[in-house]
Amino acid sequence: MEFKSYSSLSDAIISSKKFPYNPKKRTVDIMNSVGFYSCAEIHSPDDFPKYSKSAVDGFAIQSRNTISSTRTNPSYFKIIGESSPEKDFNGSVREGEAVKIYTGGKLPEGTDSVVMMEDTEIFSDEVKIFVPVRKFQNVSLRGEDIEKGYVLVRKGGRITPPHLVAFLEVGIKMIEIYDFRIGIISTGNEIVNGRVINSTQPFLREYLKWNGLEADCLGTVQDDENEIRKKIEQENHDIFIITGGTGPSDRDVLTNFLENNATKIFHGLKIRPARTTGLYIYNGRPIFIISGLPVAALIAAENIFLPIISHWTGIELSKKNYVEGRLSRSIVNTLGFRSFVRVRIDRNYDPPMIIPVRVTGSGVIYSIIDADGILEVDENSEGFQEGDTVKVELLRW
Repeated sequence: MEFKSYSSLSDAIISSKKFPYNPKKRTVDIMNSVGFYSCAEIHSPDDFPKYSKSAVDGFAIQSRNTISSTRTNPSYFKIIGESSPEKDFNGSVREGEAVKIYTGGKLPEGTDSVVMMEDTEIFSDEVKIFVPVRKFQNVSLRGEDIEKGYVLVRKGGRITPPHLVAFLEVGIKMIEIYDFRIGIISTGNEIVNGRVINSTQPFLREYLKWNGLEADCLGTVQDDENEIRKKIEQENHDIFIITGGTGPSDRDVLTNFLENNATKIFHGLKIRPARTTGLYIYNGRPIFIISGLPVAALIAAENIFLPIISHWTGIELSKKNYVEGRLSRSIVNTLGFRSFVRVRIDRNYDPPMIIPVRVTGSGVIYSIIDADGILEVDENSEGFQEGDTVKVELLRW
């Protein structure tokens, strides 16, 4: 079998959007939520702080009574009680009165500011204040950090450690997250018999985990259609990635099995590396097929798999970062194919120097280890000339 035609990257992604994938969900304790993606918009059920409180140790007072306070002309206030995080002051504070307050203590009724302890002097039941304070000075107002109804996490947003702090502060106990698992299978007699090291499978698992997705290595399968079928059907994962055997030749048993037993969304892309990437639906489950070569697998996962999963589920992928620089040498591209060129960035120049590492060589792992980013060359471009200004996507590790 030969590829009758190749799809563009954009057409492949558009075609995948027609598949109505519905990811599973589960509810988890917030203490186990970091790193996962929220499947609903989460609003704060309360203000934080829940009440106005002191940001310092000092005295809670009415600010208007300190307008003319100086070291030589202090203001005098009668101390009528204390407020601390453990115990509130009960009562209302009138003009000329002060409440000793500790950091985190609730601001007493009738006061609107706190003067720091070091700007005061205590005499028996009175306090002298040596500086003027303005309204709400040294006070954390109710809802100043988080207001009731504030969107803490957008639908599809990834839960981060700061989100955990916010959940605890506003009293959220449980949240709903996406709960689909990805199974990674490798095919190839050469892998099964140990002649070739299967480095791509664990690489993909860690790459997916790096991006907040749950993935498992499901082992290797011989180049045999019955073995491939048996392996897929015995696993209960929601999505599969299968590496190896993705080409159009008669020896590519995986391709032949899927062509005869599954619905093809696309197979064969106008990109390099990773041109043999495909997507099929088998018994209602998506199966991505990716080259067994690690660099091709990375390009496919980054530019095909993750964007499609993002569309299906609504998860928000981390934003890509770019840097502009000048190309150290020319790059030639094959018209009709979009190329992803591994590059290094020398920041000793202004603007930075962009140094191509490799265009080809999907199995050359040093070309990723040694790279700082990926330069994308459009399929309608013949490439770039030495000295051209180009924009490079930074690798996210």
